Amino acid sequence: MCKMIESIVIIVALLAITLLVSGCSILKSAKPWRRIELKQEFTAKQFNKIEKGQYQWSDYLAQEDKVFAELAEKLAASDTTDGYRYATNSPLNTLQHSPNWNRSFVLTPKKVRAGIVMLHGLSDSPYSVRSLAQAFEQQGFLVIAVRVPGHGTIPSSLLSAKWQDWVAATQLAAQEVKRQLGDNPNFYMLGYSNGGALALNYTLDAMKDKSLPQPKKIVLLSPMIGISKFAGFSKPLEIIGHIPLLSGERWLGKSLEYNPFKYNSFSVNAAWQAHRFSVQLQLRIALMAKNKTLEQLPPILTFQSLMDATVRTAAIEEYLYRYLPQNQSELVLFDINRQENFAPITKHSAAHFMNETFSAGPHAYDLVKIGNRDATTMAVSERRQPAGSMNEQTRPLDLAFPPGVFSLSHVALPFPINDPTYGLQPNIDEFYGIRLGSLHLLGESGTVIIKAEAGMRLYSNPFYPYMQERIFTWLDVPAGAQ
Repeated sequence: MCKMIESIVIIVALLAITLLVSGCSILKSAKPWRRIELKQEFTAKQFNKIEKGQYQWSDYLAQEDKVFAELAEKLAASDTTDGYRYATNSPLNTLQHSPNWNRSFVLTPKKVRAGIVMLHGLSDSPYSVRSLAQAFEQQGFLVIAVRVPGHGTIPSSLLSAKWQDWVAATQLAAQEVKRQLGDNPNFYMLGYSNGGALALNYTLDAMKDKSLPQPKKIVLLSPMIGISKFAGFSKPLEIIGHIPLLSGERWLGKSLEYNPFKYNSFSVNAAWQAHRFSVQLQLRIALMAKNKTLEQLPPILTFQSLMDATVRTAAIEEYLYRYLPQNQSELVLFDINRQENFAPITKHSAAHFMNETFSAGPHAYDLVKIGNRDATTMAVSERRQPAGSMNEQTRPLDLAFPPGVFSLSHVALPFPINDPTYGLQPNIDEFYGIRLGSLHLLGESGTVIIKAEAGMRLYSNPFYPYMQERIFTWLDVPAGAQ
């Protein structure tokens, strides 16, 4: 009996060793951008220094210099075959460009009227708010666009990033904007996707902690208030992924990295952090509403594509807007293309999603829908239902769905159609290695590295001029403010 047990132990031990060696081999053979650890990255462990004023925005930028120097050094020492974005001499490699829009940036107008912190999305970079940031600068805004930790470098940086790191970086940027504004009270925030959740979370923090500068208003683009419930199951996968043989399970998706400003590969940890962050945000909002402390929340202007494969559109109303006080907040929904030629191929669930998700009202906020004037045209109108009203006010816009566009998307909202990388009609004066938004991929399968579904997704916003104009009208910053 003892010999049998001994034999079983030996077999199990040999199997464990085999798995370990095999697993380590798999880990070592992983592409560099999925295994390199950047040790210089900022973490929330430095948060105590922030609270004591010992670590400031200038320190964050200095540390970011070290992160990108470390990245360049480690990539140079690695085999970047099939690296695309990470190949040393690739035009997709933003380390070759100046400025590098994957990094934090500050825009300072000659005359400062106001200040704004701008926050990008998950797996994204500050490039996603670049166009709006430049428009804000032209309007006299001091702009700080934050590269939150784990982003803009390599996908493996999101294997260890925590949502608390992103919160700490947001606070640093807000304090710096307020420092530069001095007595000027015109401080605002804008967040895209996960950046929207960060802007909202910061605002709730500032309502509780009076030492933090409070934004007067906040603008959200496709905010990550709620995501797929399946993200909640990502933690067990993350734990399993630390077993060497199963290290590949730390990724929900491993794709070739041809997008210069966004990771194509997506880690399990990134999904888990987004899930945890969104859930705690939902709980905070509900508790503050219950305690009647949400009444002091600044006005919110949100732009959202009705169809969104990244965030849950319904969550914006379910976890945020239904709790808002009547404070001039506004929710703008970009409807699907309901032109009669698209009707036969539109899913029933998509066609009825608007009416099934957003009640007839009245609401405490303005509900705005941007959609076809009627089924015979691609031209669109604004249909506004003011707060407290059951009636809609219709205004034709000088805009239309471009040919072939059946809806907007999560990734489209912050980019104008002339964006050099993501635009349908890109500006050719700038080039960052690829024009993803204007690719019309027709040919034989197996020839290009971009998957068919990625080639179908809309990367820019045909209604961007409306969105930008609406933002500045709604913010209503006095012309003489300084």
